[in-house]
Amino acid sequence: MLSTLAATGVITLATAACTRLRARRASAATALAEAQRQLRRYTLLRTTGPDGTPVHYASTRPPGTIVTYPVDGHPQPFELTDVPLSDATYAAEPL
Repeated sequence: MLSTLAATGVITLATAACTRLRARRASAATALAEAQRQLRRYTLLRTTGPDGTPVHYASTRPPGTIVTYPVDGHPQPFELTDVPLSDATYAAEPL
């Protein structure tokens, strides 16, 4: 009888530990996904707007993504990077 109670207690504790571990992993995965989905502002390098200032582009896409932006009437591909610039934006390099 005592060994049955002890075994039941061990199984209950193990189940609770596994459940808590799964919850932590799910929480970490959700946090990572949210961090990747942050809105970032990018400066499109080697571009200028009508007023002579650099063109900015906002996106929730992760670094490494290729986006297109019209430059002189033609679509120009840019790669979003995780390189911070002095104006608190990130660099988007022309390809």
